[in-house]
Amino acid sequence: MSLRTTLKKNKTVRGRRWTIRKNDDNRVTEVKMIFKPEEYVTYSNSRIMYGDKALLEILEKDYETSR
Repeated sequence: MSLRTTLKKNKTVRGRRWTIRKNDDNRVTEVKMIFKPEEYVTYSNSRIMYGDKALLEILEKDYETSR
């Protein structure tokens, strides 16, 4: 089961954050869950964090463009 379908089926978890990495074609290549977002923000090289709903929207858009 993919992360996209798991996020669709399950409820969103408040406070859970994700980061993504995209390749040159603007396709999602990596998704990582951040366990301590309040600590992660303090790092100088931190990426943009997304909640469950925002990540699902990004993954849906990526899935539609790949078809």
